[in-house]
Amino acid sequence: MKTTWLPHIRQDICTGCSDCVALCPENALTTTQGKAALTYPDRCTYCALCEDVCPVAAIDLPFLICFVNEAS
Repeated sequence: MKTTWLPHIRQDICTGCSDCVALCPENALTTTQGKAALTYPDRCTYCALCEDVCPVAAIDLPFLICFVNEAS
């Protein structure tokens, strides 16, 4: 399910600075009730800019590690 791999914004930590909203190149984030929110998840390209810019580390981007078995 795609929503498993979308950014998770911890509302208990978010200060509402809107740095992530301003930086999001796809306009997937908005400010809702004074906090950042992933309002348009289908727009998210998982660029990770929001996670990098958050001054209080309120945004987590889960990831999946895949191992490739290369033939010799």
